Amino acid sequence: MAVNSNDEIKRGNTWCMLLVVAGIVLAGGVLFAWSRVLFPVLVAFLIAYITHPLASFFEKHRLPRIIGFLLVLLLFIGFLSLVSLVLLPAIVHELMFIGKKIPAWREVIETHVGSLLVDLEYRYPEAYALLQERLSQWAQENLPSIAQRLVGWIAGIVGSAVGIVSTLLSLVLIPVFTAYLTVDFRRFINALQILVPRPVLPAVKKIVLEVNQVLKDFLRGQLLVALALGVMYTAGLLLMRAPLALVIGPLAGLFSLVPYLGFVLGIGTASLLTFLEYQDLWHLAGVLITFAVAQSVDGWFLTPRLLGKRVGLHPVWILIALLLGGELFGLPGIVVAVPVAAALRVVVQHAVQAYRESLLYLGLNLEPIFYTREGCSLCEEFELLLQPLLECRGIHFRRLDVNGLPDLKERFGSRVPVLEINGKVVAEGRVSGPELEQKIGNLLGSG
Repeated sequence: MAVNSNDEIKRGNTWCMLLVVAGIVLAGGVLFAWSRVLFPVLVAFLIAYITHPLASFFEKHRLPRIIGFLLVLLLFIGFLSLVSLVLLPAIVHELMFIGKKIPAWREVIETHVGSLLVDLEYRYPEAYALLQERLSQWAQENLPSIAQRLVGWIAGIVGSAVGIVSTLLSLVLIPVFTAYLTVDFRRFINALQILVPRPVLPAVKKIVLEVNQVLKDFLRGQLLVALALGVMYTAGLLLMRAPLALVIGPLAGLFSLVPYLGFVLGIGTASLLTFLEYQDLWHLAGVLITFAVAQSVDGWFLTPRLLGKRVGLHPVWILIALLLGGELFGLPGIVVAVPVAAALRVVVQHAVQAYRESLLYLGLNLEPIFYTREGCSLCEEFELLLQPLLECRGIHFRRLDVNGLPDLKERFGSRVPVLEINGKVVAEGRVSGPELEQKIGNLLGSG
């Protein structure tokens, strides 16, 4: 009965993967088609998901769940008030200072660019004349159309009262949706759970729990990493007396929630403004060292300790996720691209595992191979357990001595005995009879 139960679970896993993949495709299509309409609901669900642990804490102490949402809302308002009272005056002062510096910086740019152009004209007169002619021609042909498009874009923004009202309405609806979802979060999840077919429910629960853990670890770890990077960027830029240090440092830390974005924008903006202000290499080197040290601390300490391999995504796949998220859903898609990709990674892992354990992958004709070694008592015990288990199912296995072939000896070494069925290692080393029976039953009943 144990084997039959495991067989049913394996079949459920396979069907579960098909249902999950179909559900993801359907949900992605709905979100793409209704992204603007559903945006307030999605943001509200994300906030309710983050607020759920705090609401559950109050619920355990016989208090209304809405207190959790209200507390998060008050903390957010308090944070904005603190920023407005403490940092906003300093930021306004720096912006006013930058406004006074713009004429001097423009003169610096004109001086450096002008001397560069004079030098290029002196060294390569023919190429410079040709380039100047092409640029003038391009400007005459394209500037009027660009200006017309810009005017039309601005007029569209100003005249789109419906868009402005829709945006304001979204900002009003998000807290309302969040409050309702926070109070009824468990009911909402239970309603979704009721719709899941009973045979695949255990597999779905397992996947949901793993996705939930990955998202919690990622959100908590990524926020702490962004906060630490913002502090390091700001401290280093203040130490170097870089312009707009109180603006660039925190924003670079905030934008680091999107991988690579905070670092690229921060180091580019800070380097440009610092060079325009001081026009020497020492201050510029200080800015570069600030970002280099912060990135080193992040790579060697912060991310391994706070995130580790919980996300487990290759940088190439992170960039692909960012590009797809931005293309499909704009800025919100870029913000949520990495956590969504991390959650999908869990689903894909289970899907690949279910596929590799199915008869679609293994094939109908099973080819068990038993890797052994002469004079190995453990191998003899394993074979005595294995032979009746396969013969009762009408399956014959091949016996290979790893000492007879150099490649097998290099591959398995001291791992023998090893049972492999259609390229998949089912069991190895010392196993008991019931354990071996369960492993074989799980595999043979997985289709």
